Amino acid sequence: MKTTKSFGEYPKYSLHDARVQKIAYGDGNLTFIFDYIFSYENGVEQTHKAQVVFETCDIDDLEILVFNSTILDTFTGKRIELPQYQQDYSESEFEVITETYNWGRAVLQGWLCTKGNPVHCIMDIYFTGDMLYIIDESL
Repeated sequence: MKTTKSFGEYPKYSLHDARVQKIAYGDGNLTFIFDYIFSYENGVEQTHKAQVVFETCDIDDLEILVFNSTILDTFTGKRIELPQYQQDYSESEFEVITETYNWGRAVLQGWLCTKGNPVHCIMDIYFTGDMLYIIDESL
């Protein structure tokens, strides 16, 4: 038997190269605040000021891995929880390079830049609600 996995249509919005300015948690929802995200429609790329909300997210299942450098051959780092990330990296910017979604899980990988110094960072998010793109139409 041969079965082909269908990945459906590409989503309209992409977080690739988007920069997280702040991460907030409240009422069970995890919110990423971006300076902009991209959309692609009819071959045209646009940017939008936006938030991405992961509904019904248990932050005890949120895993943030911050490495000491960019990942090349060998690396070291630490696993931290959201409150420590918010405290230690409040002035930093997380640039999403790769986004992966599957079965109530989102994995965002990219560069965490602090004072111009990039290190590799992976955020593994478990959520049971929806993933919402909230686009600021006023800009």
